[in-house]
Amino acid sequence: MDTSPKLSRHRPAAQADSHERPGEVDERLFVGSVEKGMRVLELFNEHPSALSIGDIAQHTGMGRSAAQRFVYTLHRLGYLGKDGASKKYLPSLKLLGLVRGIHRHHPQRELAVPLLEKLARETRETVSWVELDGNEVVVLLNIPGAHVTAINLPVGSRFPALTSSSGQVLLSQAPQAQLAKMLDALSPEVRARFGTRSRSEVLSIFRKAAQDGHSFTEKNFGDDGVSVSVPVTDLSGRPIAALNVSTVRSRYDIAQVRELILPRLELAAREASA
Repeated sequence: MDTSPKLSRHRPAAQADSHERPGEVDERLFVGSVEKGMRVLELFNEHPSALSIGDIAQHTGMGRSAAQRFVYTLHRLGYLGKDGASKKYLPSLKLLGLVRGIHRHHPQRELAVPLLEKLARETRETVSWVELDGNEVVVLLNIPGAHVTAINLPVGSRFPALTSSSGQVLLSQAPQAQLAKMLDALSPEVRARFGTRSRSEVLSIFRKAAQDGHSFTEKNFGDDGVSVSVPVTDLSGRPIAALNVSTVRSRYDIAQVRELILPRLELAAREASA
């Protein structure tokens, strides 16, 4: 299936500018071959096992010869490794250099690592640094919990922003019109996570998160999951990330999380804020 961006063919070239709206692509600047190469790399987020050329062609919607060329190039550049026995491909360690570059350009996130580690030691629960990426939130730092039943949130995990506690604090200052548009765009499966709440009731969740400075969610990771998030801000007070603690209700219900975990989480977020 082709997942490439849909090109806008109705906008005259003379009107193109550097401030494209989401979903629009300037065909004069867009390099389709780069998009296809990235599609190959992104495929490994969905498929943790090694993939053959045929697998990659099938899952990306490319022809086999095109897939082979992109895989060969990425392998030669060192971004894909090849298993000598199966002849299948996996992401290589060179990709970690790109991740390191992301963190180096965000010193506030990098400086927060000791705070997350301390919070994880104190709570013995999973602690994460989460940022907003479009309509989703993505986990960029994670300290796993010490319990066998700890919530597993690997770095790179993505979740719908509206239904996650992290997304709710990160979007708490967003205009109501933006939130309503995002709500209308949710798939029925994701929208069902709000239960029978009306549109106004859902939107009130974000107003409450803005007033409280935190947000709770339940059942995001199964019926036993409890999640609480607070914002990390920049010098202007704008939320740039969320600190999240994820636990299970068999250890903490909402009242216990509010009493025992939230104060520590709020302290860590204040220390992480600029």
